[in-house]
Amino acid sequence: MSQYACEWRNVTVRFGKRTVLHTVTLGVRCGELVGLFGHNGAGKSTLLRTLLGLIPVQNGQVLVEGTPVGARQMSQIRRRIGYVPQVLNTDPRVPLTALDVVMTGLYAGIGIGRFPSRQNRESAQDALRKMQVLHLARQPFGVLSGGEQQRVLLARAIASAPRLLLMDEPTSSVDWQFVHELIWLIRQVHESGSLSTIVVSHDAPFLARLCDRVVLMESGRVLGEVSAEGLLDYLGRGWV
Repeated sequence: MSQYACEWRNVTVRFGKRTVLHTVTLGVRCGELVGLFGHNGAGKSTLLRTLLGLIPVQNGQVLVEGTPVGARQMSQIRRRIGYVPQVLNTDPRVPLTALDVVMTGLYAGIGIGRFPSRQNRESAQDALRKMQVLHLARQPFGVLSGGEQQRVLLARAIASAPRLLLMDEPTSSVDWQFVHELIWLIRQVHESGSLSTIVVSHDAPFLARLCDRVVLMESGRVLGEVSAEGLLDYLGRGWV
């Protein structure tokens, strides 16, 4: 198995005539907890989505545990990845409970047209239990607080026992009082699951308290990286 949980090798992504990632080369080693920091439009979320095969690359190569991301491998690759999106797109005409939301994280492994098994439901309930929100299983997801929703989305990401966890702006919909608890939750999930974790955020203090190291991005390019301890000092010298 590769020493890297994921890699980008000279990756370029274009939307029409606009280049959003410029020959990005980056590797995340197995077991790391890495932050991606930058302003809106830096390319952070795009980078994550290339791992899931949601955004095609025009040049270069994206790999997950040494396996190239591509149409033939995507079903296998997605089973290894837990993803916490910035916003969960749901149809308001089909109100989902918290348990329903967690179950959607298992569908890649269940397969199209197949019904969830009892074991699938138990896995979803166990994930909610680990996030301390099992009592909200029957509650409509849309009425939960920002912090409760983030716990449910984390449960959704870990229900399939992934090896790679991706989180996109996890502090965007929570109040500042929940941020400290969120740091503890992510650390707990990362360490107890022996995961490799990538967290996208423009919240420097959050990443500085959470991550092992932080990759700096701007305008679709990787500028470099700093230790978590050195992030705030680096930014204080005028990068932002």
